[in-house]
Amino acid sequence: MEVFYLNKISFLKSVNRESLLKFSDNRNYKSEEKFLEHLCGLFLVKFLAKNIYKLEDTEIELIDKKPYFQNRKLYFSVSHSNEFVLVAFNKTDIGADIEYMQDRDYGRVLSRYGRGIDCQTKLDFYKFWTKHEAQIKLGNPAKSCVTAFLNDDYAITCVCNDVMISDLKLKEVVLTSEDIDLTNEYNNPTNIGVLSS
Repeated sequence: MEVFYLNKISFLKSVNRESLLKFSDNRNYKSEEKFLEHLCGLFLVKFLAKNIYKLEDTEIELIDKKPYFQNRKLYFSVSHSNEFVLVAFNKTDIGADIEYMQDRDYGRVLSRYGRGIDCQTKLDFYKFWTKHEAQIKLGNPAKSCVTAFLNDDYAITCVCNDVMISDLKLKEVVLTSEDIDLTNEYNNPTNIGVLSS
């Protein structure tokens, strides 16, 4: 399992918006911000699948509102929070969630679940919350779970329906130029790189 992330603000400033729109799957969103986050995630999934995992067919289909590659040779999960867009890849089905760890009334949020969940600290709450969200994205019971933190401000949890390596390594996707044509970059990457954290 590998987890990649990008800063959507830097990404959107560095890419040609028209080329990003070519990755649209024609889904509708209530806000431009959510639409752009979705497009960033779609591009990231397809770009990494093709150029890191050497997947030739990156066509995506929705089954019960969950996205899959049509060929099922690789599984992925996308999440976004504040400035980051994240995608996790695995050889079996996976769910991933990233959350900005803001202060909130944890007890009030947890009371909606009707369970005796005790999260006394911000870290406890966000470990619970990202695991909960990741399990929803997985769509079936998780057999493995791993949580990591990014910049001490974001919690990231990945769950899968098989054994998972517990040493989660985050990899940052970075851009090295401006006005990048993403359709060209998808086929011949020269301006997008990956850094291990």
